[in-house]
Amino acid sequence: MTQFRSVFSFVLTLIVVSQISSLHAENAVPVLLWGGLADTDSETSAVNPFLKTSSKEFDLFLRKKLETSPPVLLYVKDNLCVEDLVKHKQNLHTVATGDSLKYFPAVEKAVNVVEDLPSYNQTYDDYTDSKSEGQLSIMPITNLDIVPETYKTIKESSPNLIAILTGRSCSYSRSERVKRDTSTLSSNSSAFIASSERILLYSSQALSLKLVDVINLPLKHTSIQEGQGTKESPLVLKLLFNETDSSAIKHILHFKFEVKSTGYYTLKTVIYEGINYKIKDSTNHSLTTYTDIVFPFNFSYHCSQNVIFEQNSTILNIIDLQVQIDAKAFKNGKAFSDAYDCVGFTTIPIWTGIFVTAILALIMIWALTMIMDIRTMDRFDDPKGKTITISSQE
Repeated sequence: MTQFRSVFSFVLTLIVVSQISSLHAENAVPVLLWGGLADTDSETSAVNPFLKTSSKEFDLFLRKKLETSPPVLLYVKDNLCVEDLVKHKQNLHTVATGDSLKYFPAVEKAVNVVEDLPSYNQTYDDYTDSKSEGQLSIMPITNLDIVPETYKTIKESSPNLIAILTGRSCSYSRSERVKRDTSTLSSNSSAFIASSERILLYSSQALSLKLVDVINLPLKHTSIQEGQGTKESPLVLKLLFNETDSSAIKHILHFKFEVKSTGYYTLKTVIYEGINYKIKDSTNHSLTTYTDIVFPFNFSYHCSQNVIFEQNSTILNIIDLQVQIDAKAFKNGKAFSDAYDCVGFTTIPIWTGIFVTAILALIMIWALTMIMDIRTMDRFDDPKGKTITISSQE
């Protein structure tokens, strides 16, 4: 059953990756690794087709995988892309199966990483019957169809053989999906970033607050985190702003992240607190939004539309909002994980297409009904017989 799941996840991943238009740049190639002993602690199905594996990450994986120095057979194709694996998936399934199967959609300089493995004797062979321990045999190929035959032959004499299939480059040039991280976002002088121990919040522009007049809250602020992130104790991001050139007027925003359903955070309320020390006055408003801000644990939430929190005449406007709880560390800051977007699956263009298709379907049905209702003549005049008389009822 485990082997069936591995094969199914491999096929599904290849098909999904081949249909995604925004993948990886030219210096990243797919890597398929199989053979050897099964990895009981690894998950063969956990493949994210959007992410690129760096040379360092791939090198760490190989060093752990090849701790016992099993024989390695490296198939190298000058030009290899995900589309090539999909095209030859039927032949590759006959050998690339089992719990030891590993698939990386895009790896930087994969061939160089394998060739630089320590404690391995490298040989460049077109074909050999067997491989010894600690031997790395590099086999250049031009057609993926020869992989199953050569692998099965060598596998019989070398049971611990590990095979790696990759390429030197990919001819398809596509844009790459890059995650937002605070180190690059901070270069944008107009972007607003709030970060606490567990909460990361981003807006492409300064937060806009409307009281009597519309004011843009300063980018400089103080972040304070409160709560535990549970149903009983929601997480609260407290942002303190001093009005420009004034320490007497202070604006405080409380972003309240609640856990209303298991595994999901929701942001429905932002409490605004305004303090004026000159006249010793304070205001307090509970601002709510009609936008459904809900996202799972370990995911971020993103909305390119304006997100508005309001109560009566008090309005907080956030442009290009993205927020996450427990964001991962990335370089000198934090990075957002994959996002749940505020744009639903059924967008306006999709509804338009469905509407037009429905109209065309109705026209087609009506036309077929009319054609099926046509009655052709079934009686004809005989010159030598009696004339046919057709009544009005017929």
